[in-house]
Amino acid sequence: MKNIAFSFTNESISYNSLLAIDSITLEIKEGEKIALLGKSGSGKSTLLKRMYELQEEKSSYIPQELGLVNNLSVFHNVYISQLDSNSLFYNIRNLIMPVKNEISNISNILSKLLLEDKIFIKSQNLSGGQKQRVAIARALYSQKKILLADEPVSALDEYLSKKVVNILSTSYETVICTLHNVDLALENFDRVIGLKNGKLLLDKRCEDLTQEDRENLYHAVE
Repeated sequence: MKNIAFSFTNESISYNSLLAIDSITLEIKEGEKIALLGKSGSGKSTLLKRMYELQEEKSSYIPQELGLVNNLSVFHNVYISQLDSNSLFYNIRNLIMPVKNEISNISNILSKLLLEDKIFIKSQNLSGGQKQRVAIARALYSQKKILLADEPVSALDEYLSKKVVNILSTSYETVICTLHNVDLALENFDRVIGLKNGKLLLDKRCEDLTQEDRENLYHAVE
């Protein structure tokens, strides 16, 4: 029997007197691959951030704002995710002169994301889509059990979106990913959770979705 990764019972979250999540009851088990769908302002980001607060030690988190350090190279932005796992001396050494093993490990991840040639380019010199993939590489390098990704492919074209979502969905034991593309969600995840105006609109396994459900999902995200 799988353990519970996240559990919410009548959970409500407000920011500056604005109700972002309204009495949501939800349970997510370890090992589930979940697409979180909804219009902008539906509460997806708020719910994802709350999950990260609850399981920060176990989770890789990709926020919409990405959180990259612009004047650091791609290598260092990815390496940052392992700072707490290494000694101060080792971290300083990698800041000044990166270790070959770390370069190799990070290059392998960047290669999957078609970014290997950018490894020593400063993040401020990258396009929006490239920056997004650097944030994804950082999450992959952290080697956590849970991925919480907030619109991780919003700046990518269709080919890269499919490639990246597949990489993410197969690289973590548990995945919760917010998306706007319903078809992409259904192709790569086991379960779809739809939010609207801070409320739970839909919660079903992908294979159980009816045509009416799909129409409701599209209505929720378009």
